[in-house]
Formats: sequence, C-alpha cells, structure tokens
Amino acid sequence: MATTGRIAWKKIKKMLDKCTESWHFKDKVHKRWVYADGIDTSYKLPQGSHGSKNPEIEIGHIRGLVRHFDIGDCAKKHLEQLR
Repeated sequence: MATTGRIAWKKIKKMLDKCTESWHFKDKVHKRWVYADGIDTSYKLPQGSHGSKNPEIEIGHIRGLVRHFDIGDCAKKHLEQLR
C-alpha cells in the first residue's frame, strides 16, 4: 500500500461530511485544526501552499486524521487513494 500522493482539501471536506456526524475546522497560522463533534480531540493538518484555495494534502496526514477519528471504513469508500 503506497503512502505517497496528495488529496485535494475539497475531497477531504466531502469525505468528512459523509463520515462524521458534524465537524468543523479552524485555520491557524501554519495548520488547519479539524474538530469532530462528539470527539473531544482535534487533529491538525498542514494548510498547504500560501494563497491556495484548494491545497493538496499529503496522504499520510489524511491517514492519520482517519485513524484519529476512527472513520476508516467510511473514508475508504469516499477517497480512492485510501483503499
């Protein structure tokens, strides 16, 4: 299973909409903090290049987010790169 590649932020948002009951994010200086309601913790992702509206995030960060929120089965249905 390859751990290289990138996934666009818009695809990640669509996956989170379908795989979590409710979620939101807050952009900080260098990271994007992702929060899922019902889970007391958050997960941070890199924001990508400056000025990018739809940055591509490295797949390793996405795998960490999926493990952290325990949404692996659902995420694999919506993001082909995770299969």
